[in-house]
Amino acid sequence: MSSQTPFHQSVLVDAVVRYAMPENGQIFVDGTFGLGGHTRAVLAGYPSITRVIGIDRDAEILEYSCRTLEDQRINRFQANASDLPEILARCDLKGVDGILLDLGVSSWQLDNAARGFSFTRPGPLDMRMNNAEGPTAADLVNQLERDELTRIFFEYGEEKFSRRIADAIVRQRNATPFTTTDQLAKTVTEAMPAASRRQSQIHPATRVFQALRIAVNHELEEIERFLGIALACLNTGGHLTIISFHSLEDRLVKAFMQKHQKGCECPPRFPVCVCGKKPLLKLLTGKAIFADDNETAANPRARSARLRAAMKLSTGDNEK
Repeated sequence: MSSQTPFHQSVLVDAVVRYAMPENGQIFVDGTFGLGGHTRAVLAGYPSITRVIGIDRDAEILEYSCRTLEDQRINRFQANASDLPEILARCDLKGVDGILLDLGVSSWQLDNAARGFSFTRPGPLDMRMNNAEGPTAADLVNQLERDELTRIFFEYGEEKFSRRIADAIVRQRNATPFTTTDQLAKTVTEAMPAASRRQSQIHPATRVFQALRIAVNHELEEIERFLGIALACLNTGGHLTIISFHSLEDRLVKAFMQKHQKGCECPPRFPVCVCGKKPLLKLLTGKAIFADDNETAANPRARSARLRAAMKLSTGDNEK
């Protein structure tokens, strides 16, 4: 356990409480439990809750949460959110009434230099949510081919100078392999055109660090797996609430909810539905909900947070 005291200010708490559970719902899943800030608020808002399944990939922060949030209704599991079916089987549960996923990196992870997420704090170039498994960010930047680095920076970071940055990384690693966050941040910054650095409102390394974090933790693949699993695990009338922090995540969530709100997948030219697919979700948020000015002033990291929620309409028996 790190000597640093973990801290995280949960985002969009009021909206989470509004949408997290149906009235009188009993079983709640927090798929990104962290320090339990959202769960604490949901428990206060729904006295009907009898059980909470708290899941997190980060063993260290999950362990610390046992000290900061004690409640006999909470069962904690170190796992991926997409492991939910196996966890429910262990708990002898067939379905749940509310599922929450907050896709952001916690403030404690960002501020803890030893975890390697931040370009502003020197530390080992790690970025793993579960620091006991898988390759690190250093492994990727030191071993991947230039074209693969370019793809990761462009697709996951939407970095328009991805090729230029990948070239600089390959040149640098040939001389000295990357081991620290500040070493990578310096190389990325120096690779950016001077005019772009002057005009940008964000740190030059922001998009590259985001892209590497997504790649290291397979975040987009995990979201895609989780969404279908979450729908299958919800009871009829159950709520699915997702908080995302960048457009790549939000596109996946939005597309999934819209697809299952629509149901029928027949081509528009068909006069009647022949696929037989019925809507499985009802959108509870017409558009994404963002933090208001008061929240962003108190917690600047809430600026990019957006929440979408939907309610399950059926068990999916009609799905082909």
